[in-house]
Amino acid sequence: RLISRPRPDLWRVHSDRQVYLTSLLTKPLGHGPALFACADVPDLDHFSGRGAKDTIPLYRDADGREANVAADLLGQLPLANASAEDFLAYLYGVLAHPAFATRFAPELDNRQLRVPITTDAVIFREVRDIGRRLLRLHTYQRRFANDNDPSSALDGAARCRKGVPLDEDGYPEAFSHDAATKTLRVGDGEFAPVPREIYEFEVSGLKVVQSWLRYRMKQGAGRQSSPLNEIRPIRWPAVFTGELLALLWVLEGTLALYPEQERLLARVIAGPCLPATAIAPVDSALRQPPKAARNAPLLGA
Repeated sequence: RLISRPRPDLWRVHSDRQVYLTSLLTKPLGHGPALFACADVPDLDHFSGRGAKDTIPLYRDADGREANVAADLLGQLPLANASAEDFLAYLYGVLAHPAFATRFAPELDNRQLRVPITTDAVIFREVRDIGRRLLRLHTYQRRFANDNDPSSALDGAARCRKGVPLDEDGYPEAFSHDAATKTLRVGDGEFAPVPREIYEFEVSGLKVVQSWLRYRMKQGAGRQSSPLNEIRPIRWPAVFTGELLALLWVLEGTLALYPEQERLLARVIAGPCLPATAIAPVDSALRQPPKAARNAPLLGA
């Protein structure tokens, strides 16, 4: 299967600079981060597996020349010559953790995200920097990479203690978690240490690790919408083990940043913020995807 429904507006602006933000903009947010990012074109259910069809790309073009940010906003940020990437990282530092949705649960009941923008340059820079670290994690080092920072390498404590059998008879049919020993069992395979917080990691109702595993069990998961659903691996591919470890490491690094994000959010709210009236309304034309060139191919080499 290549694609079930092409999204030409997103494919036209895709590049190795693009970052996509997803959230629940038309449904109430649940527990977990209010925003998530990816480097690949996301599907309709990327955020929490339940119809988060609204995707916000960082750029409105594939070359990364036209930022998807209100024209006068970057100039009002407390950093001199702030870039679209600076603003994206700040947004991520504020929104991509559970404390935001928890703190503003009553306000979010109307399904509108409102982001406090600090006018304190020191606080802005700290939020931006932690946002960059999260974006680097959530895009699996494909964006905001820092070759000079050894801590930016994708790694963690979790290891494969016992390999998942690679033969057809050993394909896992179930998985489980032992909170006492911090062991994740996948069929006959074992991964540890995997704390309960990682196994239960949630994005608005979607248990990330558990969902990932359900779709990779022998019988699979999800709606059976086509005979293509029957085309599945007949054994556990070795690449799945590496991908599972990478996911566990990403979540481990994410959870380690949450306490500092919560402290920074409190500082943002307690300090001076940019009033909403300081930002001019966005032109209606800019709320629509950029127009495609005539006869432009959707996919190409």
